[in-house]
Amino acid sequence: MRINFQYTPRNLQLAHELHYRKLFPLKGRILMFLGAFLIWAGLLLFLILGKEGNKIISISLVVYGIFVIGLHWYLNKTMGRRAYRKLKNFYDPLSIDINDTEILISIQDQIRTMLWSDINKAVISNNMVLLYVTDLIFYIFPGENFEAGSFEQFAILVRKKVQKIF
Repeated sequence: MRINFQYTPRNLQLAHELHYRKLFPLKGRILMFLGAFLIWAGLLLFLILGKEGNKIISISLVVYGIFVIGLHWYLNKTMGRRAYRKLKNFYDPLSIDINDTEILISIQDQIRTMLWSDINKAVISNNMVLLYVTDLIFYIFPGENFEAGSFEQFAILVRKKVQKIF
């Protein structure tokens, strides 16, 4: 099986969203929880202290909470673009050959070999497969780059070869 692939901000965004949704559901939302907690604390402090309390602290907690939730939203929505800027060496198209023993990734004149035994885990969705060589480093296989029916065959092969599937 052979696919041609090029990184784009869109497929990096989808890959990171899938990564955080499947493997780190709380880690990806920690800023949102912090912002909600700050807003809650500010409103609660405002209700407890009433008119005679210091409103500056209450208002600043609410404003800071809104800022943190906005920061969370911005970081999540721009993850793909920011990752794409960091991958300047991977702007060229990749050619990936997949067989029963290994995956060969060709970038320009370099060929990287990834054995199936080197893959720790995989995340499979309807339109993308992520293969992890460590807990945080993964290779992206978007379904749109496969020929008709090949993506399903690849997903079956991944299920056979990889121990941990999410």
